[in-house]
Amino acid sequence: EEVQAKYYGCGLTIPSKLKDLHILDLGSGSGRDCYIASQLVGKDGTVTGVDMTKEQLAVANEYLGYHADKFGFSNVKFIEGNIEKLDELSLAEKSMDLIISNCVINLAADKEKVLSDAYTLLKTGGEMYFSDVYSTSRVPKELQEDEVLWGECLSGALYWNDFENISRKVGFKDPRVVEIKEVTVENKDLEQKIGDIKFYSITYRLFKTC
Repeated sequence: EEVQAKYYGCGLTIPSKLKDLHILDLGSGSGRDCYIASQLVGKDGTVTGVDMTKEQLAVANEYLGYHADKFGFSNVKFIEGNIEKLDELSLAEKSMDLIISNCVINLAADKEKVLSDAYTLLKTGGEMYFSDVYSTSRVPKELQEDEVLWGECLSGALYWNDFENISRKVGFKDPRVVEIKEVTVENKDLEQKIGDIKFYSITYRLFKTC
């Protein structure tokens, strides 16, 4: 219940047919998606969560034994680290079948670095399957620095076209949308700040084909 209560996501990042896969979760937080994936990959699969928040990692690690007892095997580990510095963690190149993330990459300053490192970690034929917040136009600098909009995971949103261009630049050739949902802003002051910019929670699939 504590893992679920401290989960902050914006979409579904658990695809089908996960048995025996090796999965990396970027910004794993309290570990909810990791524990769901753990049961789905089974005893011969593995799940690794990366997060930089000590408090969230403490929650995730507290329930390792609980979930191992429930599932009958132990295949999850959590690493403290910054998703913008995946190349500095103890993760081998081409070691992951699948990389997931749930409303975290928009908080990264260097999103291209995150995607580039993820591409390096994926095996050929692997994919990223993740949800995040995107905007219909580029977010102005003054809004990027707004603390309230940052807390709402809006100010760090990439213009969706910029995101697709960056994805292709680092090697993902064919970005595909799985699900899209408008993020409503039900606050008059915030609505006035953002003007005509609209925000959407989008689940993407990015494939490493070579």
